[in-house]
Amino acid sequence: MRITWVVLSCVLLAGATGCGLGGHAFGEPDGKEGLARASRALAEVDDPSVDFSEQAEAAWQPPFRPANEQCGRLFDLAEGKAAPASAPAKAASFRGSRLGETAGVVLSAYGRAEARQALSDVAGLMRECSVASAKTAGGGDRLVGSALPVGRIGDGVEARRFKGRAGGYPYDMHLVVVRSGDMLISLVHTGLARLDPERTERLATVLTAKVRESAE
Repeated sequence: MRITWVVLSCVLLAGATGCGLGGHAFGEPDGKEGLARASRALAEVDDPSVDFSEQAEAAWQPPFRPANEQCGRLFDLAEGKAAPASAPAKAASFRGSRLGETAGVVLSAYGRAEARQALSDVAGLMRECSVASAKTAGGGDRLVGSALPVGRIGDGVEARRFKGRAGGYPYDMHLVVVRSGDMLISLVHTGLARLDPERTERLATVLTAKVRESAE
């Protein structure tokens, strides 16, 4: 996998009122420099164990807009969609080797000691999003949440699987959010066929290692 560019965003979660959550904001020197270093490090990822070699033409987008507010926030996080009053976001996604398989990456910068709370907020959203279904009834867009077992990654990790149908087709979605210092790394891995959780975990581990190296 070679990432040529990544998502740089600042995300509002669970009551946060601005980018940076009270510490170094996204636009301040430390936050911008940290994200720049991390993005350069991710651009150097070239690991054959995670086979996502082709950059997609468009950024990853959710298959539908969930009716549930908590599910909507999770999907926004995975998309790299900046909330009002936050910095604009860029997005990147990559094609995998399996049917309909894509992966998207988001980096979010937080003030010192605030990333831990942000990850806790993500965990709460994951617990509260048991079923993601479309706002429009009768469309058949429905993904059921379940546990996604992953090992220890970074300074903390939360993961959730959503499986069901979207647009009339089977759909599998893995969402993994990792804390590495004052950054959150959000990885969304989707496909039409059943996804391998171990493959998702390997990808998250490789990305986190690169981000950690950039901070040393």
